[in-house]
Amino acid sequence: MPSDEEKKDQLPLEEDDLRQAQAAARDLRQRRGGLDRKLIVRIAVAGLLVAAGLYLAPKVVNAFTHEETDNAHIDGTIVPVSAQVGGKVVRLLVADNQEVAQGQPLLEIEPSDYQLAMDARRQALEASQAQERRIASARQEALRGVEQARAALKVAAQETEYSRREVERHRPLVDSNLVSRSQYDRVVTQAEQAGTRRQAASAALGKAEAGVQTLEAELTAQGFRTKEAREALALAELNLSRTLVRAPLSGTVVKRSVEVGKFVQVGQSLLAVVDPQAVWVVANFKETQIKRIRVGQPVVVEVDAYPGYRIQGRVDSFQAGTGSAFSLLPPENATGNFVKIVQRLPVKILLDDPPDPRRPLWPGMSVLPSVDVRAKG
Repeated sequence: MPSDEEKKDQLPLEEDDLRQAQAAARDLRQRRGGLDRKLIVRIAVAGLLVAAGLYLAPKVVNAFTHEETDNAHIDGTIVPVSAQVGGKVVRLLVADNQEVAQGQPLLEIEPSDYQLAMDARRQALEASQAQERRIASARQEALRGVEQARAALKVAAQETEYSRREVERHRPLVDSNLVSRSQYDRVVTQAEQAGTRRQAASAALGKAEAGVQTLEAELTAQGFRTKEAREALALAELNLSRTLVRAPLSGTVVKRSVEVGKFVQVGQSLLAVVDPQAVWVVANFKETQIKRIRVGQPVVVEVDAYPGYRIQGRVDSFQAGTGSAFSLLPPENATGNFVKIVQRLPVKILLDDPPDPRRPLWPGMSVLPSVDVRAKG
């Protein structure tokens, strides 16, 4: 058996071996752990690459087959309602954002002044018509006078002709002393008197005809005055009807800026009506994007307000000029330093189907249109 001293000499050797073994085990575990972590990282990276590929692949394909822009919005029919007559608002019949039908009364302007004006115009028309009837009656009377004058002239002409023949018959008789000179003179005097009466009848006829012409001219002038009075009455009636302002189309009331008691002027904007069905998309594509865009190409429109909601449409038309060309202060590139900026061209996109009432589309809402440029349009 080993002695106690030998055992003491062996203990340090065993402890060194144990420490070495433990250190070796730790190194092995560290190497295995490092290998496991590297493997996990590699697997994770590979998974991310695959996921990125699956996510980006459609977008890469879409970039070659579609043109899209987030600079787009809903546009629509917005009809301002203005006052056509001036006056104080006495009734307001609609509220903000209220649905209205075409022709529905919106508000009323004080109608009393326009009612009085219409009554005055009606009286003026009645007076003009009465004067026209009086002139027409006088013309008819004058026409009857003309007929009488013509009849009198006809009688006078017959008497003149008879007297002329009597003179011609008595002339050879007086030369032959078969008729006395005094009797012949009486026949000549009667013939002269008949001629005078004929001249008087002819003058009376001319005067009667001139009177008829005068009355006809007065009747024509009075007819024009009656027409003017009738048009003035129609305008007064129209102004009276305009005191009740009606909706120009069916839609929603917006931008109401009028209240009861407010005095409004002609042409002053009172409110506006938006037609929720007459909407379209205006997409401001970069000028570098429109090369492949054609009229008639299909479009998918995503609405920011309704995630996941897509609308089918088609390219309708291009604006004949960029947005900057029609701005209040268009750029003047011929002065100062020039900086080239990519311009945008508004493109109008029509929707294939009417808007879903559960997802209304209002002018100004942001959308994301994507044009399929593979289609020929």
